[in-house]
Amino acid sequence: MLTDKRRRNLERALNPRSVCYIGGSFLENTLRSNRAMGFDGDVWVVNPKLNTLADHPCFDTIDDLPGAPDAVFVSVNRELTNDLIPRLRDMGAGGAICYAAGYSEVGGIGHDLEAELKDSAGDLAVVGPNCYGVINYLHGVPLLAMPAAGERLDRGCAFIAQSGNLCINIANNDRSAPLAYVISCGNQSVLDISDYIDVLVDDPAITCFALFVEGIPDLARFSQVALRALEVGKPIIAMKSGVSALGAKMAMSHTASLAGDDELYQALFDRLGIIRVSTPVDLLETAKYITYTGVPQGRKLAVFTCSGGDNETVADLLEPLGVELPQPTQAQYDALRPHMQVFANITNPLDYNTTNWGNYEVLSQMFPVLLESADAGLLVVDSGRPGAPDWGTTAVMEALRDSAKATGTPSAMTCVMPENSNVAQRKMMHQGGAAALQGIREGVLAVARTCLFGERRANLMARESRNDLTLPPIEPIGGDIRAMNEWNGKQALKAHGLPVPDGRPVAVAQAANAAEEIGYPVALKVLSDTILHKTDVGGVALNLKTAEEVSSAADDMAARLGATEVLIEPMAPKPVAEMIVGITRTDDFGPVLVVGAGGVLVELYKDAVSLLLPLHEDDVRDAIERLKIARLLDGFRGGPKGDKEALVAAVMAVARYAEANRDSLAELDVNPLFVLPEDQGVIAVDALIRKA
Repeated sequence: MLTDKRRRNLERALNPRSVCYIGGSFLENTLRSNRAMGFDGDVWVVNPKLNTLADHPCFDTIDDLPGAPDAVFVSVNRELTNDLIPRLRDMGAGGAICYAAGYSEVGGIGHDLEAELKDSAGDLAVVGPNCYGVINYLHGVPLLAMPAAGERLDRGCAFIAQSGNLCINIANNDRSAPLAYVISCGNQSVLDISDYIDVLVDDPAITCFALFVEGIPDLARFSQVALRALEVGKPIIAMKSGVSALGAKMAMSHTASLAGDDELYQALFDRLGIIRVSTPVDLLETAKYITYTGVPQGRKLAVFTCSGGDNETVADLLEPLGVELPQPTQAQYDALRPHMQVFANITNPLDYNTTNWGNYEVLSQMFPVLLESADAGLLVVDSGRPGAPDWGTTAVMEALRDSAKATGTPSAMTCVMPENSNVAQRKMMHQGGAAALQGIREGVLAVARTCLFGERRANLMARESRNDLTLPPIEPIGGDIRAMNEWNGKQALKAHGLPVPDGRPVAVAQAANAAEEIGYPVALKVLSDTILHKTDVGGVALNLKTAEEVSSAADDMAARLGATEVLIEPMAPKPVAEMIVGITRTDDFGPVLVVGAGGVLVELYKDAVSLLLPLHEDDVRDAIERLKIARLLDGFRGGPKGDKEALVAAVMAVARYAEANRDSLAELDVNPLFVLPEDQGVIAVDALIRKA
């Protein structure tokens, strides 16, 4: 967490005017990188055994330094590192990058050493330990364990990762990726990913954030800084791996089995508009697109190729994501027709045909026709390896670049084969405000995901309040956890707006009388706070039509299950669909809501979406539309449509109950929730609540 002073110290460390390297000859190449990158501040080296290192004079100890350095790269063993941290703190240094390993990642005494390091840091901005370091490409400052590759630039992406080796590989990329920072955060003992985003988010030189995360220590804080990034228009791109267990679940409910660890991270990313990718290359290409092209405001994409195969590949990649390829209007068709051969199809994606290849004059007339009505444009063209003949590729790229400027439509190009790209043409495109992406899959997905981000951000910014996007701090449940019987559970949910049957909880002997009052047919259920899955033990009797049937069923449950009370309810109408709406509790995310296909086969179908609390109605609607069962709710094969608005209202009612009982609710299942035909509502047929 950042105190005011630690924030100022982290700002110093990330934008230093003086740097200090502590260590041996291992640092020689790093120091030469510092000189090659043109850092113009003070550079000090501490090594008591050497006179010079990479032509820098060496100081014996940090006490001999001419001042308190803004940033210190500490490249000594863990014991010496722990000795240096409080001394650097006391002398007023800004930050310390701790390269040493052997802390909590190895267990044993490592845990104690990391706790000692953390306790002694004070307001010193400590990066790591167990990290490779930090590269600042804006000011030419490599503070890391390896020589730094790459060029200085004026603006770009902040790449932050828990994997040091990945940071080195990213720094050595050959994709013209615009990196402003590479930050290896290691064990995150003092500073975590959220702190770096928090300090950099308002820096005009930062265009976006690219994250490689194995786990996020404080999700509530992360949600706050992610919302801030969203508000200022700086996308976060995340690659999530190594999803660890979120703690033991109290898995008495179906809901707990549906809310998997990765689903919860996906719910967090969806909630905050975070762009999720699956590979480091996707991280780089998406960051490149955002930096040089920008963020489109919608999902309508115009695509240009010179190949039917490329057209099909692009369409196949886009279809699962829901990105639109609007087909030409009659006016657009008429404008394009004179430039196309008679046999050529005029579609989007547009195969502009080899007769127009390399013809800047024609292409610069054709491309704007589709770009003018699109949110973004994409050209698929392989420029060839360095030294290969041009064959007109530059003219095609220039036509796309200039058409994008003329129409104001954010546009990019990508090649089919990642290696079929050269630096000179990439620079030409980037200087003209159009990203040069590499790989047809990587390029198409970078554009598509950013288009969807732009649309999502616009929708979120249009909300009157965005307070429901951040996560509250997680508080542990206090006290013993007990289950409510079905009647009490339903009444608790009814008080928050959930429709429930008009039932009667009665003694076994009064079951027939209650059924007569309600009217036949009825359902009879054992009423108990210990029998939680009634169907499994024969604790439910349905469609009872006479007093004799009711009495017989009640007596049977009393004999078999020891029941003293039963619940009598009217039989619910035949539903369009059976749903589940539930709450499960996790150590990291707190209460999580799950909505999906319900009924007795709920765990077999596993057609569910996880949502984090608090909720917004728009997110509930979006979640329902993502379910396979949404087709049934929309009137599958001529069947009746379900009352989806009543379903949304029911989900919100469950969410309100969960929010009101956030500190005591362990889990909740409404299963099945019957969704009736349009305008007929929903009804909670069964409910399970466990709370302290």
